[in-house]
Amino acid sequence: MIFFEAPHRLHEWLLDAADVLGADRRAVVCRELTKPHEEIVRDDLAGLAGWAADGVRGEVTVVVAGAEPVRAGTSDALELVASRIADGEKLSRAVRVVADLLGVPRKELYEAALAARKKEQ
Repeated sequence: MIFFEAPHRLHEWLLDAADVLGADRRAVVCRELTKPHEEIVRDDLAGLAGWAADGVRGEVTVVVAGAEPVRAGTSDALELVASRIADGEKLSRAVRVVADLLGVPRKELYEAALAARKKEQ
């Protein structure tokens, strides 16, 4: 994500971003790009807020890293597979769709679904 922020508001903006996006989210503050006094500072949002506490001058561009994907556990995926099967979907298709959606390995999810099916019998 790319933001253009006024230098007098940068510190507060970084504090708010750290609060909303997470203090450990990686980011870069670029100051005075394409000018002789160009400055690029890389840190997490909390560290950048501390850096900007005393004030910053010049044109400011902030680049914030995207969120890391959250990988669902097998139990969450099994619940979705079971729900899809209850709606009439075949096991193999339900596993394929849920694995792609949640980023769970298909083979692992399929084996877990078969084991859960055997427990029910």
